[in-house]
Amino acid sequence: MRVRLDYFDQNESFAALLPREGTIERFLSSADGGKWALFRLDAPAEYEGKSYDYFLLRSRWAGYEIGGPAPASVFILLVDDGSKLGAGFNVKEFEHVAWGMVGNK
Repeated sequence: MRVRLDYFDQNESFAALLPREGTIERFLSSADGGKWALFRLDAPAEYEGKSYDYFLLRSRWAGYEIGGPAPASVFILLVDDGSKLGAGFNVKEFEHVAWGMVGNK
């Protein structure tokens, strides 16, 4: 699924990296039961000296799903090591960098 990720709040230094377009590759469940989307960026994002090809996204609003008919506010987590994304992964192993808005592309 193609989506666009825009900046929403919580980290002005990260805001300059957005908007970004990319693909939701799959949905995953974290150990705490959260439903997360693995977002592959069309082009890598450089942030604080590291390059990222993926972000983890989860809706912040009840009743609003990523890929749904209306844009959804999301948590944005940086994925620095995809090997940590096994079944029931630990969300705390990824840096929460900002809030964003996701809409269908």
